[in-house]
Amino acid sequence: MTRATSRPAVSTLCIRSSWGPIRVAARCGKVVSCDLPELGAEPHKPFRWLGSKSAATPSDRRVLEQAVRFVRRALAGRAGRPPPFEWPKATPFTLRVWRALAGIPRGEVLEYGALAGRIGRPGGSRAVGRACGANPLPIFIPCHRVLPNDGSLGGFSAGLPWKRLLLERERGAVGAARA
Repeated sequence: MTRATSRPAVSTLCIRSSWGPIRVAARCGKVVSCDLPELGAEPHKPFRWLGSKSAATPSDRRVLEQAVRFVRRALAGRAGRPPPFEWPKATPFTLRVWRALAGIPRGEVLEYGALAGRIGRPGGSRAVGRACGANPLPIFIPCHRVLPNDGSLGGFSAGLPWKRLLLERERGAVGAARA
């Protein structure tokens, strides 16, 4: 006779904004996903916080509160260390890419090919791009900091307006801190 094991419930947080809802989920005191509303084009209205609503279990409430602060700071270009998060299940290569992404300093960018070289896969820029696109924790694992070598933005799972916003805000905050 086998006994089924159930996974702990997932707690969710919805951060309402003028660009749509940002959803963050946590389980066992760690962030497990982040969904940004897809933006097909630059929004005409400025980004504004409209509040948040949580359906958290008591054990996840603290990490979701940390996630709200982190996301707000990230969208202001000042994100520090992210709250605890669970590394998503992925291939060893994809995990190497995500761990390397986490090491790119705020306000800096790296080309896909350079990141591939850093993880020991020279010539693996397309595979790095696929791993970035599969990132279920955008903002927390900063895949927006990786660009193609042609100077374009490349891609981003929630749309290029988000990538542009994150990069502009980080560069602005870093530039202001250095001035």
